[in-house]
Amino acid sequence: MSRLVVFLLGVLALTGAARGEQLTISLSTAEIRVDSTFAGETVTLFGVVGRDGLTVSRPSDNEIAVVVRGPPETVIERRKDRVAVLWINSASETIIAAPSFYAVNTSGGFEEVSTDALLSRHEIGADNLGFAFQHRAVLNDPGAEEFRQAFLRLKRNAGLYVEDTAGVTFIGDTDTVFQSAIWIPANAPDGRYTIDVFLFSGNALLAHET
Repeated sequence: MSRLVVFLLGVLALTGAARGEQLTISLSTAEIRVDSTFAGETVTLFGVVGRDGLTVSRPSDNEIAVVVRGPPETVIERRKDRVAVLWINSASETIIAAPSFYAVNTSGGFEEVSTDALLSRHEIGADNLGFAFQHRAVLNDPGAEEFRQAFLRLKRNAGLYVEDTAGVTFIGDTDTVFQSAIWIPANAPDGRYTIDVFLFSGNALLAHET
């Protein structure tokens, strides 16, 4: 029986005074069928930055961030402590609705794309993800930080949390047409995937497609 990875794209343009940029996005495929011979597949995203009469001249180049999230999952992270010659489970935390897959492609280093505050607000970069823990009232509760770090480490080691700061390239001599290759590995879970595309310039967020 084959499984299915489905990519969801919908348009959400930021509106406001002097913000005339818009994003037009397309994918090389909207579905990946996964069977016993599946060894991974690349999905290519193409994008165009459009400008209209509201667009003002900007001194800074465009920067793009592409964020891909797999279906949410709830995971129990356990800590093992050594007692005499044995390793036993001594504590655990339940992470609720974390992305099962998470990839970020950008047109440059995070410091070139935008400010730490904006990257954190939009959860661009795995270290900026906000994790909810069962029985804890706040995201990324410091009391559960070792479990958060363990989860991130395991995901990265499995190739399910990846970041590529050269993963978005502009086509031609302008910074208005771009592409990004998204690698979906063989061990990626099936289900619905969401793609967020962010357009920044001069550290400001100009447009966002989700």
